Amino acid sequence: MFRNVKRLLILRTRIKNDMELHVHGETETGMVRDHNEDSILILGGEQSPPGIDALLVVADGMGGHAAGEVASKLTVDHIKDQFTSGAFSTATADELEAALRTLLQSVNQVVYTAGQDTDKRGMGTTCTLVAIKDNHLYFAHVGDSRAYLLRDKNLEQLTDDHSWVEEMVRAGSLSKEEARTHPNRNVITRAIGLEANVVVDTGDCALRGGDLVMLCSDGLNSMISDEEIHNVLKASSHKTACTELIAAANQSGGHDNTSVVAACVGDQGRPNASNQETLDIKSRRSLFGRIWRFISRRK
Repeated sequence: MFRNVKRLLILRTRIKNDMELHVHGETETGMVRDHNEDSILILGGEQSPPGIDALLVVADGMGGHAAGEVASKLTVDHIKDQFTSGAFSTATADELEAALRTLLQSVNQVVYTAGQDTDKRGMGTTCTLVAIKDNHLYFAHVGDSRAYLLRDKNLEQLTDDHSWVEEMVRAGSLSKEEARTHPNRNVITRAIGLEANVVVDTGDCALRGGDLVMLCSDGLNSMISDEEIHNVLKASSHKTACTELIAAANQSGGHDNTSVVAACVGDQGRPNASNQETLDIKSRRSLFGRIWRFISRRK
């Protein structure tokens, strides 16, 4: 039984309209695996990148031995370097989404080049990134890690999984619950570093007080259902949500590494159930990405 836990400090910052943004993250090896191939990044508060209120990243490496860990770490390190250098400090709202797409494409080149070494050939990683700026979130995404938004007691998945089972769900061949336990659930169709080029999904939505944004690796959603995730988030504060979600995954077996990062908008850092305004999510997912197929068995 392995319980190698890495917790990141809770960070707090002020954003537009004087609302507070609370961010937190945690990654754990789980109950079965002996090492952690996930990497996470949160930047907020005094650590916020220039021009950005908060940055959240989850990367789930693959490739066996130490290669998966290398791929995910290369990914978050490159992203951190780009943000902290001020590369996005002057980006407008219209420019930021395109800039995030370009960023993940450059990360892909870094990981792909490093993966040409014999002992790391075939390594790759998922990457789900959320940047928050002026009460607005922007995401970029490759793989089957996820971004969720909890608003008005409703949980919305912002990203599409790039996986074989998700393709079957969209085709009507599998239910969501069947996909979660299917033998091919770890087969992904897109990842950072597997090929010289990658298609990146991007999207954005406005944030309000009480919103909670959560990113996770598939070690969470493969162990517990969206309904269980929803119930934990509704019952948790931002200070305990990551820990309680990982605990729930471990109680269900903890078969994989599990990483969770979260950001909560509001004075008390708790989800607010009072606002009934409709969620408006804009997502740009390339049609080419729908037919893109890099079949790679995870870990």
